[in-house]
Parts: sequence; structure tokens; C-alpha cells
Amino acid sequence: MAEQRLEELDQPTTQSSRLPKVTIDHLWLAVPIALTAGFGFLLKLRLVDFWWHLKAGEVIVTTRSIPKTDLFSFTAAGHPFILQNWLAEVIYYASYRAGGLALIVALNAMLLVAALLPVYHLCRQATSSIKLSVLSALLPAVLLLYFGSVRSQVFSFALFSAFYWVLSSYRSRQRDLLWTLPLMTIVWVNLHGAFVLGLGLIVLFLVCELARRIAYADTPDTLSSRELRRLGFFLVLSVLATVVNPETYKIYAYIRAVATNPASQALVLEWQPPRITELAGIILFYAPFFITLLVMLGASRKPALVDLVLVLTFSILGLSAVRNGVWFALIAAPVVARYYSTIDFSAVTLALQRVRVGKAFVSWLAMRRESAAPIRYRLNRQIAVFMLTIVILVTPWVYPHLGNPAFGNTLWETSTPVGAMDYIQQHAVQGNIFHPQVYGDYLIWRVWPEQRSFIDGRVHLFDDSVVRDYRLAFNDQHWDERLARYDIKYLLLSKDEDENRMMIETAGASDMWRLDYEDLVSVLFSRIEGVATSTAIGIQSPAGRFDPKVDRGGIEASGLVKGRTCNGEGGAAYFEYPAPRHVGDSL
Repeated sequence: MAEQRLEELDQPTTQSSRLPKVTIDHLWLAVPIALTAGFGFLLKLRLVDFWWHLKAGEVIVTTRSIPKTDLFSFTAAGHPFILQNWLAEVIYYASYRAGGLALIVALNAMLLVAALLPVYHLCRQATSSIKLSVLSALLPAVLLLYFGSVRSQVFSFALFSAFYWVLSSYRSRQRDLLWTLPLMTIVWVNLHGAFVLGLGLIVLFLVCELARRIAYADTPDTLSSRELRRLGFFLVLSVLATVVNPETYKIYAYIRAVATNPASQALVLEWQPPRITELAGIILFYAPFFITLLVMLGASRKPALVDLVLVLTFSILGLSAVRNGVWFALIAAPVVARYYSTIDFSAVTLALQRVRVGKAFVSWLAMRRESAAPIRYRLNRQIAVFMLTIVILVTPWVYPHLGNPAFGNTLWETSTPVGAMDYIQQHAVQGNIFHPQVYGDYLIWRVWPEQRSFIDGRVHLFDDSVVRDYRLAFNDQHWDERLARYDIKYLLLSKDEDENRMMIETAGASDMWRLDYEDLVSVLFSRIEGVATSTAIGIQSPAGRFDPKVDRGGIEASGLVKGRTCNGEGGAAYFEYPAPRHVGDSL
């Protein structure tokens, strides 16, 4: 029959007929999952908000206790500090001990997939169109990947998505898994501070369904009084579950302090509101927001109250900070899938038919709907195998060995000061180091307790005076005087950070600072105690002065790191040692 899809053109052999029949729909459905897993594997370990967590996990595991004060910096040493993410840190360190950094990266990619799947399932339930559900799921997939570098927040992505799925399923009476919410809350409160969003979801669903119950009384599509009481009961249990953490109820004060900390909002771009004039702001919030808004306005079906409230609430949250755009995307994806399919495009079709090209396009679409496409099981299997092969090739155990410059041969960012930390370890550098904030986390992982950070990713920990001195030092011609109160013996500065350039140049021209180490990523200066002047030098002269015009080496294609150090007698000493080549190398 004309309406029936044709069978596979090439007749399958007996052996191939035993293989699973892969259709084009299966391939479409696999796209968001494959993209999230594949690109998740390729996410590099960032300088900020990971390495100090890994070190904290090591401290907790080795000491079998959770520190209550700051151990990692010399500017906030002994200050009260809550390791609210302690469970995530233990998981990271246990993964590191079991399988190195590669296992941590793989775990993170699987968490991203776990965050996508519940929302993807809701998209699939919201529409009969497979392609629409796939395209809707790509909306949160993009933001999950953008914000999905290894850090404790990724655990929250997965748990938030699971909460949304459980509550949506209960509201639609498809399944009752409310009993899982308190159990997930106990885990979540020890992983990341976004557990409050899970509680917020329960409250929003309960309030909206209670309002519908009051407005429409006992109708088939409203939750009964018994169902509402059950939802309220598990809300109470979930709230009580939040005190199952080392800080008990005090955890809420900590969450509030972090969320409202002015230093975080000043130094961390993710805490700043998205700007519609910037591409990042458009991609991470405004584009998903306007897509959702237009779909809901154009839908012929009246949006449900809970959908309106969820979109409005998380729109406000998304406007408050860039990092909150991911929550909006997770909420909006099923909403887009649900209401896009109800949009009446007849007016658009009539308008297109008035133009010759548009009429031809409409006719072509109609023919495609009516035509029978052949089902090519063998070709579909080959495409599926190809997709799986690509995903395997980009796993953290494989891609560093491929030699592909697009992927790199390490799991960490190229801006990570591996060589400088090697130098600090090998030369047992003693004395306080001033460094950019982005170096603080990695310094903690590599050289603590011998060295401690000036400032790091835990911005909310530090006094306002420390944050102020840090911010002003890079733009102050008298930065040396500003930093004197901290007894700084070394400057570890980044060549990738624009704000570091002035300090690099002035330190290099100063008689009080000597260049100890340099590569393409960073430079290390040491203070010359008791020396008023020193001879200016160039590449041919005795070491000690920094010349930004001279390229002294870095990580080269040969696989050797070239650095320049002072040999202690005024001469330049160049050295080479093997660069980290794959995930098995020590960091």
C-alpha cells in the first residue's frame, strides 16, 4: 500500500536478520544522548572550581574528618569554612584513586547524561513527534555542556532533573515516586547547595495544584485532596531531610551567604546577570527564553498553571545570574515540546502559497509526508555503530592518545600551570605566593600544604580587604606596596590573563624581583631580599630580568616542556623535561 513504508531494499541475510532492527527514529532519539556523552567526555578540567575540591576530598578521606576551618589559603587561614560539598569531594577523590582523572571526567559525562534523560523523557511524553522531542531536548543539552565541566554543581543538574521528572509524573498520574524525593534530598544536601531548588520545585507544584483544586474543584485533571496531602507530606519529609548533613539546619545560612556574597558576584562572571548585548547571554538565556515565550504565546492550547509558574519563576532566576540559565533550560524543554505541537501554522502555510517558491516548498513538504520512505535497517545499523565508535574514541581513556590537536593530549586546560607547579615542587619553594585567582585551586591540589593560596575559587571565604587588594593590585602601579602586608615572596602570574600583563612587565623591570621560571603559560618571580639594584639583562645576559618580547619556550610538539630558570649564580639556565602526555601522567 502507498501509505505503508517500504521494506529494506537489500534483502537481509539470515545472520543480519538476527541483528536488532534499527530505524531512523532510533537514530534520531540517540542524537541528544550521543552528543551530551561525546562532548561531555571532551570537557577539560577547568582551573577554577574543581582542583581544590579534589584536594578537600583527599583530606577528608585520609583524615576521616571534615575540616571546619580553612586549611588551604594563607589569607584566610583558620577562618570558619563549611565544606558543604563534602560528599562530592569524597566521590571525586575516590574516583581519582580508582581510575585517575580519566574516571572523574567519565563520571562527569555520565552525570550530564543523567541530567538530560529525565527531561528528555518528559519531552518525549509531551509530543508524538520524535523530531520535536529531540530538538526540544537539545535546548538543555547545550547548556548542560556549557556549564558541565567537572564540578559539584553537575550533581545538582542530575538531581534537579530527577525531581522535575518525579513531580511531573505524579501530576500526570503516570507514576508515584514521591517517596524518592526525601532520599534524593539527603544525598543532594551533601553534594551541592542547589538542593534548595529541589524544595522549590515541590513547593511550586503543590501551590499550583492546590490553586487548581480550589478554582476547579473536583475535576478529572486536578489532583484530589488525598493526592495533595500526599505531596505536602513528602515536601515536609524533604525539608526535614535537608538537616541530614554535618551542619544540620545551619546549612541554610551558608547557602544564603554564598548566594549573596558580593565578592563572588564581582569576580565570578557566572554570578553576574546575562547581558542581551553579548553572545553568551543570548545563547545561555535569552534565546531559550524567547523561544519558550513565543511557543507558549503561539500555542492553541491554554498553558497549564504549573507550566506558566515554572517558566516565570525560572525566568526570573535566569535573569539574576548567567549560571541559572541551565535551570531554565531544563524546565523549558518539555514545555516547548508540549505546546509547539499545538501551534496552528495554517496562516503561515497560506502566506507561503501566495509566493511561487513558497508554494513549491509547501507542495514538497506534503509529498514527503505522503511518500513511503524505505526502511534501511542495515544502513541504520552502520550509522548507529559509527555514532557509538565516535563516542568511544572521545572517551578520556582514548582521545589523549590520538594525537589530534583539536582534542589535545591532556585532560586539563592548556592554561593550567603544570610546569610552574613542577618547578615549585622540585625546588621546594618556600614563602607566600601571589597569583591570579584562577591559579589558586590548582596550587592547592599540587603543592598544599607546603604552599597555600592567596585567593582561590572559594571567593566567599575571603575578607573584603583581601578581595579589594587582590582586585586593585593588578591595576596599581604601586602593587608591591599594596601586597607588602601579605609578606609576598613570589609572584606566579599568568600569560593568558590580560590583567596580569602590567604586573609581569613591572616585576620584570624591577630590581627587587628575579625571574625564576617561565614557559608559555606562566612566569614565576622571586623577591630579591636586601638587594637594591640589579643589572638589566636580555636573552644573552645573566638571568633575572623578564623581557616580554622574548619567547623562551613552552610545551612543544616534541613533547618536551622548555623553561627558563635562574641558576643561582646570575646566569640563565634552560631545561627540558617530558611534558605530561596522557591521563596516566601525574599531576
